[in-house]
Amino acid sequence: MAPAQRVLIVFGQGRSQGLAHRLLATVQASLAARGVECRLHDLLADGFDPVLRLGADQESAEAVDPERDPLVAGYQADVLWASRLVIIHPVWWFAPPAILKGWVDRVLAGGVALDHGTEPPRGLLAGRRALVLQTLKASSSVDRWVMAGISRKFWNRAVFPSVGIEDSSVLSLHGAQEPWGKRLEVFEQRLVKELTHLVPGTD
Repeated sequence: MAPAQRVLIVFGQGRSQGLAHRLLATVQASLAARGVECRLHDLLADGFDPVLRLGADQESAEAVDPERDPLVAGYQADVLWASRLVIIHPVWWFAPPAILKGWVDRVLAGGVALDHGTEPPRGLLAGRRALVLQTLKASSSVDRWVMAGISRKFWNRAVFPSVGIEDSSVLSLHGAQEPWGKRLEVFEQRLVKELTHLVPGTD
């Protein structure tokens, strides 16, 4: 299968069921219907430990030994395997849940997503594209005007540019505590279109 069809889905939900699970199902069904090869990091279900523990002589996280930490080593290998990333998470305190922040800390490490031999570190994931799906209880006005879109900026200004990903987009579903109904259907239609843009030419 062509490299452009390899999608890694990172599911950073902190509860066993919720709106994010429905969005995950929509993503998986849409990509499967188009024959796209996918891998999934379901962080909670996988028992992922988000805490980065550095030794006294370590300055940053690095690629891990598969024998020492097979789960994180597998996650890191999947990042290198993929040419597209889809990240799904709720927004808590206008940031990703700790379990997903830990994935960034531990998986997007030196030798995987960053070259720490340069100053500043050089991103190693150039040419890849990313789509982030967020659910927020906050309204769009609070998100935009009060919090200045900080949950989007975490990805588009901090994470992705640092690792070399220049083509990224964020879809945010606001008012997630309200009845979903037609509004969710419209959002899912928009999501499917974004997935077609992320992985074109697979029909």
